[in-house]
Amino acid sequence: MAARILLIQLAKLGDFIQSTPLLANIRRQFPDSEISLAAENPLVLEAARLSPLVDETLPVKENEDLGRKEFQALFNLNSHLRAARLAAGIRAEKKYGPGLKNSELKFTPAQDFLMALMTVRRDLGRFNLADLWNCLLPGSGPAPLVWPRPGAEKAPRPGLFRIGFQLGARNHLRRWPLEDFARLGAELAGLGLNYRPVLIGSREERALGRRLEKLLDGRAPAPENLMGATGLAELGRVLAGLDFLVTADTGVMHLAAAAGAPVLGLFFGPAFGPETGPYGPGHLIYQALGPCAPCLENGPCRRRLCLERPDPVRAAALVAARLQGRPAPAADPSWPPGHRLWLSDLDDFGQTLRPLDRRPLDPDEILAQLITEAGRRVWRPEYRPAAARIQKILAACPAPAGDLNPDPLVISMLSRKAFPGRRDRRPTFLNDVRKLAADLGLKLALT
Repeated sequence: MAARILLIQLAKLGDFIQSTPLLANIRRQFPDSEISLAAENPLVLEAARLSPLVDETLPVKENEDLGRKEFQALFNLNSHLRAARLAAGIRAEKKYGPGLKNSELKFTPAQDFLMALMTVRRDLGRFNLADLWNCLLPGSGPAPLVWPRPGAEKAPRPGLFRIGFQLGARNHLRRWPLEDFARLGAELAGLGLNYRPVLIGSREERALGRRLEKLLDGRAPAPENLMGATGLAELGRVLAGLDFLVTADTGVMHLAAAAGAPVLGLFFGPAFGPETGPYGPGHLIYQALGPCAPCLENGPCRRRLCLERPDPVRAAALVAARLQGRPAPAADPSWPPGHRLWLSDLDDFGQTLRPLDRRPLDPDEILAQLITEAGRRVWRPEYRPAAARIQKILAACPAPAGDLNPDPLVISMLSRKAFPGRRDRRPTFLNDVRKLAADLGLKLALT
């Protein structure tokens, strides 16, 4: 009898796409299993029905009594109490992900670590959400995002590039202004790129497309406006046919990465590229950090006077360089201090981010890499941290003029917050950080 495996995904489309590496690993380890997905978002349910990795969809509103079903394994991919309660009421031999303890939410060790990092210094995190979920399955390895690919190859368009502009976002704090998209379009034309903008968005966002068409008039090629004109399957085919997609942090961004389109992800405000950026090799992540960013969508600040956004002129230079076969221009001293650029890749653990930066390497980047490499063992206990991986990621970064030794206080604070009730894990993390620092020739006094 085939094993029955349930995934609970109560979030949005992008979250489902980011869970496909886990689904692929489940299918690889248990090829004869029957995989069910419990969800409530209509787009997630539709995406699951289209996915070759899901056998059954269970709309939560129609299956409130999932407790009558029985599964060999259950994966809860949500970090809130409602999903944990749902998971607690379902019979399964093994359960992975957040659960309940004394009626309160209980995280996995990896999630405790990540939550502590977000509290201490969120900007130092280099962990992608897809890897967090993938590590729930013992023995899982790195895997790409999965989406049905079109059968036919891209039609040849000599010299003409199709560049997608994803205009909307679920939260206005994550939405890149239309004026910046218009400036991007004009700059691409000014750089001599022979292209056509393809406007992507939902039916509810069509007004944004009409406004951008007016802003682009006479400044860039006339766009192909597909906003609200495609279903999910057709949207996947459109994205697969793009030469590049420019987007903020959206579900379409993850769908494009899964469909094989190169992505320039624009991150600002509450969106942080290392956490939810496009997964897989070859994507560009342009992060703009203000003095208090990345912030919280539901935080006390309302006017967002300090909100930094990626610069459209620099964004245009990045897209043009990649499409013309040139290396993406690195961030240089003319870039604002909080603006960062990374190139994504995959290694034997998961997502890596290589800084594209001509500015001297700063201690915070070293600190981020130490935390990431040592933290990977928290996520996957069999992982063995190595300084060589950090050296490879930072190889192209210019050496600093002064002291590069990172501040040990951040690591000490993180280690105290990250392991509640798991004190045995704290020495392992600290010892890994000490060894990595020593192998890199750094001085780091930890307590």
